[in-house]
Amino acid sequence: MVRRLNAPWMATLVAVVTYSVVMSWYTTLKYLTFHTHAADLGIFAQAIASALFHHRFFYETIDIAIIPRPGPLGYSFFDVHFSPTLLITLPLYALYPSPLTLLVFQSVMVALGALPIYWFGRYLGREWLGVLLAVLYLMNPLVQGANSFDFHMETLFMPLTLYMLYFLFTRRWRLYYPFLILSLGTIEFAPLPLFLMGLSYTAMNHRRRDLIMHGFITMITSLAFLALALEVKHLLNPMGPTTASPLAGLPPQYSSSFDLSILAAIIKNPLLVVRLYSSYGTYKLLYFLELYSPFAFLPFLDPLILPSLAWPLVSFLTTNTIYFSPYFQYSSFSIPFIVFATLMATSRLPGSVIKRVSALLFISTLVVFLGVSPLIHFTYTFTKSDEEVWNALRLIPMNETVLVQNNLFPIFSNNVNAYTQWYPGLKPMYIVAQPSSFWFTWYGTPYNEYVNLALGEGYGIYMELGNDLLVLKLNYTGKPVLCRPITLVLGPDNVTLINGVLINNSIAHTYTEPPGEWFTATVYLPPGNYTVTINYTWSGPTYLRGTGTALALLNINGKSLPLPTGADEASLMISMPVYGELTITAYANYVINTTVYLHSITISGPLC
Repeated sequence: MVRRLNAPWMATLVAVVTYSVVMSWYTTLKYLTFHTHAADLGIFAQAIASALFHHRFFYETIDIAIIPRPGPLGYSFFDVHFSPTLLITLPLYALYPSPLTLLVFQSVMVALGALPIYWFGRYLGREWLGVLLAVLYLMNPLVQGANSFDFHMETLFMPLTLYMLYFLFTRRWRLYYPFLILSLGTIEFAPLPLFLMGLSYTAMNHRRRDLIMHGFITMITSLAFLALALEVKHLLNPMGPTTASPLAGLPPQYSSSFDLSILAAIIKNPLLVVRLYSSYGTYKLLYFLELYSPFAFLPFLDPLILPSLAWPLVSFLTTNTIYFSPYFQYSSFSIPFIVFATLMATSRLPGSVIKRVSALLFISTLVVFLGVSPLIHFTYTFTKSDEEVWNALRLIPMNETVLVQNNLFPIFSNNVNAYTQWYPGLKPMYIVAQPSSFWFTWYGTPYNEYVNLALGEGYGIYMELGNDLLVLKLNYTGKPVLCRPITLVLGPDNVTLINGVLINNSIAHTYTEPPGEWFTATVYLPPGNYTVTINYTWSGPTYLRGTGTALALLNINGKSLPLPTGADEASLMISMPVYGELTITAYANYVINTTVYLHSITISGPLC
């Protein structure tokens, strides 16, 4: 016990606890501020909830779009991915059935991956080096990127494989093989790097028959799992997921997602690799640097580098940029091997050299951390508006059929009748959208179009919290049960100036400029009635004040609003029957020796 409470061990524990708390809070904050997604936090939460509480085999609705028809078990997550290790999440989710359970569980699991790194350093007789690599692993922005993006089995592959590597190299076979199975069971790609790991281990121990045997068993088991994964997916979904889209400038058979047809094409034409790798070449080079430069490329001094290359070599054959981004889960396939290869390569150096290399490793990781870490570059704050949206969403029954926008879906993911796409024949009771979000107009699930379609098919506005929340209800004809208007103030930064100047932060049209089109402005608004108010002043002959001469004329969605000399404010009521554009086009008149200054355009509504 005294041995375990030494300084290196305590330093590692502090790092693990700190990371667990920080990343659990960070991912929770993303969830609370509606920055998690149907794909994939919602997918996993709904699949697990359906297995636990609805007697369905990991049923989830998000992937229905890419499953041509249901398999023998109905629509299931296993139609798309082979992930038997997902079963380990069931007991925890049963205790607290919330997407937050998955986010916290994932953060703690990733943090615990630091322990086998430290233990292996101690096993190699380089205890403080183990501490350093454990801390650098937790500081790695690609680890944080994988951890911070929803919940994924690829991310769980990382800590499970770190434990597996520790048990492999310390020859604790009774623990190695269970963790090998867990790692292989995360997702169908896992057998590829683990096969290469077995190959590397065999090469590293080619003079030891007793150890070579374990390398061969690892390779055979990996191939068996790959065959099993492909067979299960084929049985459940014989037609396969239809996610392929053509590579730009290449024949249609080359898909943006990795596909066996790519390998077939490369076998026929090996030079195609150069063309595929050069597509998005800058992105791929940057990702390669982000992956290996935190470890100063030291992993390339150890044979264990081989399995770490499996993901880059395969993903670089595609044009799907999320595959080579530091903010998605796929780096998890490489990180465990990079860390252990770095630890083994560095531990073989003389002690005096290790100190200098340790400093280099820390500086390299710090530089990439500052440049890439999501903790620095993507921050979230829980606001009063977020609280209002949460309170509103609680009013929607969780057993109703709902059509929910991507970033709001995780909140409804325990409901097996929650969908993100409006499939033919689906008649949801509620449609839940957030117009202020990027996902409202995303082409894959265009909720701006869904909303407008629904308003013409018997849906009424049930809740409207400005641009923060729009809820439609089938056959609802009353006033919104919740309504909060918004106020938008447009200034020079929000208009396109055609014929005018900016004077003291006002949009001006002087008498030296020709009359005609002055500026345009466009905003997108949810349905409702709005007041548009124009605040302006002018300078010129004083006698004009009593004449009511129109200095300019604004066309607002087909309605005219003059700006007369006898006032400094003008307003107009505009009705928006559907979600759409409010377009303002200003025309300046010629008034002798007169300049008009437009200070602001204020749009208020919807009128509750």
